[in-house]
Amino acid sequence: MIKVSHELPLSLLDKSKDLNDYEFCLPTYWFKSEPYKEYYKNAKKEGRFIIADNGLFEGDSFTEQQLIEFVHELQPDIFVIPDVWNDAILSLRNAKRWMGMKELLPENTKLMAVIQCTDYGIGSLLYSQYIDLGVEAIAFNHSSTAYQDFFPHENLSVSKMMGRIYFINQLKKNNIIQKHVHHHLLGCAIPDEFKYYGKGYEFIKTLDTSNPVVWGCKGHSYLENITSIEKPKEKIEEFFDKNLDGTQIQLIFNNIKIFKSYLG
Repeated sequence: MIKVSHELPLSLLDKSKDLNDYEFCLPTYWFKSEPYKEYYKNAKKEGRFIIADNGLFEGDSFTEQQLIEFVHELQPDIFVIPDVWNDAILSLRNAKRWMGMKELLPENTKLMAVIQCTDYGIGSLLYSQYIDLGVEAIAFNHSSTAYQDFFPHENLSVSKMMGRIYFINQLKKNNIIQKHVHHHLLGCAIPDEFKYYGKGYEFIKTLDTSNPVVWGCKGHSYLENITSIEKPKEKIEEFFDKNLDGTQIQLIFNNIKIFKSYLG
């Protein structure tokens, strides 16, 4: 089964060990919230598996030195190499640079490269180039512009969901997927997507998403139709330091339980 981690508001972070299979750490909050930083330092001491992101989705741009210091202080199991939205060339350049300076990083931290592309040919080539570089983990983002071409639909969230399914299946069909690599799904457009990664998709090891949490913060249950056809416009940052009421918290817990049932 795919292991999942849901980004949580600060007030629920102490529940992460109960709600999440592993920890997904965002530098955005690491640098601005001491309680957040302390939680992840303690999680590391307790032996929790940790993937550290680079902050792209949150819209942050950290310097290389900031990210190196972040990785050294946290010492995550995996760090996501800085990628560039829909730009395979720059994402590959960054991967080459970070793979070339692995000696500057903690010995036990693996590097994860993200597929960024505008069509299948570029995406499949980038995947192979990452493999040739010796990258040990590869991620598929949830909102590539290529997905809209793979599966055109009036509902953009549906395009993103079906587009990623299509892309991964094409890589699998063409024997491009390397099963020894740790594969990760970054984010979620529509949670129904994860019903389609059952038997035969064991190469997908992890995923992260705040989707069930954000819907709960907005007062919506996964039992409502809206949550299965749309992606919330808000990001977790809008609720990060907010005090949640009992109804919101219960919706979050229920949504996460339903989400996990999709994983088989």
